Amino acid sequence: MKRILVLSLCMMLALSSVFAGGSSEKESGPITLQVWHRWSGDSEARLNEIVDNFEAANPDIKIEVTAKPGEYIDLLQQMIADLAAGNNPPDVLMGGFNLMNYIATELKPNHIDDIAPSAEAYEALTQKFDPAILNLGKVDGEMVCVPFCMSNMVMFVNMDILREAGLSEDDIPDTWDEVFEVGAVIKEKTDKYTIGMQMLDTWPDLTLIFSNGGKLLNDDNTKVAFNNPEAVEAIEMWQKLYSEGLIPVCTDNELFADFIAGEMAFYCGSCMKLSSIAAGANFELQVAMNPAFTGKQRALPAGGAGIFNFSKDKRAQEAVWKFIEYALSAEAMEIFTKTGYLSVTTDEVPITPGQEAAYESVPYAVPWLCWPGGSTGMEIDRLYYNVRTDCLFNGVEVGPAFDKAVEAYNKML
Repeated sequence: MKRILVLSLCMMLALSSVFAGGSSEKESGPITLQVWHRWSGDSEARLNEIVDNFEAANPDIKIEVTAKPGEYIDLLQQMIADLAAGNNPPDVLMGGFNLMNYIATELKPNHIDDIAPSAEAYEALTQKFDPAILNLGKVDGEMVCVPFCMSNMVMFVNMDILREAGLSEDDIPDTWDEVFEVGAVIKEKTDKYTIGMQMLDTWPDLTLIFSNGGKLLNDDNTKVAFNNPEAVEAIEMWQKLYSEGLIPVCTDNELFADFIAGEMAFYCGSCMKLSSIAAGANFELQVAMNPAFTGKQRALPAGGAGIFNFSKDKRAQEAVWKFIEYALSAEAMEIFTKTGYLSVTTDEVPITPGQEAAYESVPYAVPWLCWPGGSTGMEIDRLYYNVRTDCLFNGVEVGPAFDKAVEAYNKML
C-alpha cells in the first residue's frame, strides 16, 4: 500500500527558510537547471529525449534530470524530505495535478506569468491550450504550473480472452452493467478473471464516483462529503466485482502483471500505460473508453503533470521559460505522447495507435479534485484509501464505513 509523508503547516513554514532557489546566480556562462520527475521506463526515456534536444539547441543551458520513480505523491514526499534536509528545491518539478493545491499553498512555486519574459510571451503561451486544459494549471485563478501531459482512465482489452469465451469486439462492454454480463460468460467459458482496475491511489475512486453523479466534498469544497448515495453506490459496484470473483484480490502491481500475462480480459488504468502494455502483451490488444454507469455520462478526472518552477534567480527563471516553450512545442509533444499520454496543446500531434479511445474521452474530462486542508488533506487521502480498500478486499459495508469516515475526517479539518 502506498505511503504518505504528512508534514504539518508549522513544518512547512519552517522549511520556507531553505527556499533560496534551485540554481545559483551567475552573471555569465552556462547555467544548470535541476529537473525532478517520477517516471521510469518509456516515459523517462521520452523525457530524456526532450531534454537532450533542448540542450542541443541551447548549449548555454544544462539540465540535470533526477528521476524519483513511483507515483506523484512519492515524488512530492521526496522533495519535501529533501527540503527538510536543508537543500534547495529543484528548478523544475513535474508535479501531479492531484497535488496542485498542496504544492501551490505550501511549497509556493513561482506563478508562470511572473517568470514570463513579457506579457506578450505569456499570452502566446496560454494560446497553445484550450481553456479547460489551461485551467488544469491554475489554483484559485493563479497559473501555478504549465500543463505538460494529460492522462485519463481507459479500458485495455485482451481480445484473445474474449474470443476464447465466444465473444467479439461487439461485446466489449460500454457500461458497468455490461461488464457484469460479459464477466459471467468469461468466468464460465475461460475460468479467467474479467477485469482489474488501477488502484494505487484514489484516482479510480474519483472516476467511479463522479461518473455516477456523486461527489467527495461539500459545495464550497471545505468539508468531505463522500458518504452521499451516488458515491456509496459507485464503490459498492466496485466491491461487487470482487465479491463475484471478477477481480482477483491482490496488489496493484500484481493486478497489472496479471493483465500483461493474459490472465484477465480487461484492465482499467491510465492511458499513459499504453506503451508498456503494448510492449509486454503477447495477445491482441485493443483499447476502449472506461465503462460508464448505465444512463449516466462519464466524468473522468484528468491525470498527468504540470511544470512547476521554484527558481529564485532571474537567469534560472529565463532558462526555465525556454525549457517550457520547447516542452510545449509540437516536436516535444510528439515525442512524449508516444508513451500513451495525451497532448495538452492545440498543435496537431500524431495519434499513437491505441490512443483513440483516450482522445475520445477528453470531452468527459473534469479536474482531479484535491482534499482540503493542506497537509491534513494528504492525511485524509491516505485514510480514505485505507477505508475503501478495506471495503473492497474485506467486504466491509460501504455506507456505514463512509459515514464514520466522513465524521472523523471533518473533525480533523
